[in-house]
Amino acid sequence: MKVNRLSPDIYEIENFVTIEKANQVLEYSKSLEESDWWHEEQKETFFYGKQKWGKLPEIFDEIDQNAKNLFSSALDIGNIALQRYLDNEPMRLHRDYWLKDLDYYIRYGIVIYYNDDYEGGEIEYPELGIVHKPKARSLLLHGGNILHGPKRLIGDGSRYFSTSFVRGSADSPVLLNHSIFGDVELHDGSNY
Repeated sequence: MKVNRLSPDIYEIENFVTIEKANQVLEYSKSLEESDWWHEEQKETFFYGKQKWGKLPEIFDEIDQNAKNLFSSALDIGNIALQRYLDNEPMRLHRDYWLKDLDYYIRYGIVIYYNDDYEGGEIEYPELGIVHKPKARSLLLHGGNILHGPKRLIGDGSRYFSTSFVRGSADSPVLLNHSIFGDVELHDGSNY
């Protein structure tokens, strides 16, 4: 794994997922029926038609655990979800820390990219002037307070990826794993 710092509080980890594991995930994702992506429980949400509902198969367990190992401290690290975006499904710009009014806050958003064989679909951080297309098998980690969103896909491609959120609180701050990130993160940013 290679950690690239794109900006303060935005990191890309190349080769986060092995070629074999990414191929297994893509094979599984492409084998799903259309009905596996569309769920009544999500009908009124943005994720209708974009997220595999229910428990993911065992092939995701190692990826999920490796994502959790990026942190030495956190209140909660959610299990990864499997998603796909098609060309007609853009996501608006947003921030991930929308639960900050509770006793906890979303410190980081995680996005794991399984493929990059599509046109468009870059992630944009407009306030920082960054537009970046992560490589297949990489993980992108960004601070929950950073405005971001994916650009539209162009053509017939599909983008397969997983997301998760890392939460912290005053009593349980989020800290990056020093053995992976070194000294790049000196505090947990809980002043959001």
